[in-house]
Amino acid sequence: MSRNLIKGTADSGRGGWRLPAPEIARTVAAAACTIVDDEAAIANAALAIGFAEHQLPSLFLLAAAWMKRLQSDVEVGAALNAVVDRVDLIDTGIRVSLKLPNSVAEKQQAAVATEPTITRVFPMQIRRRGVEMRLVIQGSRAPAPLADLALMKAIARGRQWSDDLLAGRVESVAVIAKREGVLAHYVRRLTRLAFLAPKIVEAIAAGHQPPELTAKALTERIDLPLLWNEQEQAVGISSSAQN
Repeated sequence: MSRNLIKGTADSGRGGWRLPAPEIARTVAAAACTIVDDEAAIANAALAIGFAEHQLPSLFLLAAAWMKRLQSDVEVGAALNAVVDRVDLIDTGIRVSLKLPNSVAEKQQAAVATEPTITRVFPMQIRRRGVEMRLVIQGSRAPAPLADLALMKAIARGRQWSDDLLAGRVESVAVIAKREGVLAHYVRRLTRLAFLAPKIVEAIAAGHQPPELTAKALTERIDLPLLWNEQEQAVGISSSAQN
């Protein structure tokens, strides 16, 4: 969110990023899990504000409890609200500051900070996806990939329409177009997807396709070759699947 982008002129908003909020939340949750799983970082932060070494095991148990909440689909929202102090998107990554609410801190003197705070920068790329930008996080705890439902639906429709034509259930593309309430050239574009390489379909189903590979790109901007290995190169699946 940016006040300048909301209330500023068109020129002032050109440098802004358009990012999907659910993906940011998912990314922050993954970053928070990485932080609360790092006992060394927690210990350093706690000792720096006056904790004693004998109190660290209790703090680690508390961090494990927060980890469980952060990994829960039901509790993750409330857990993020409780532990995340600040999130900053920068050109090279995302900086997450996390505070660790704890009962051990209540025993500390009033003059000592009661919540250890750990800050970490996670490397990140920002890649264009249509009119939006997508976060591509690196690391062992990067957010689980999300399948592109629109892309999967396009492939499913293309396969169904192709099967209808090959099996003789419909006489022509025009019949499908009339039945579905779409244009004939749209049907032709999607039926090409019935002949996608299996590796491409598997990658899309797993959410491992390149961020820029949208349904529009696959049906309108990419000229799909006939050979499967050439298709994989054309859409960038081979290189992305190895990462």
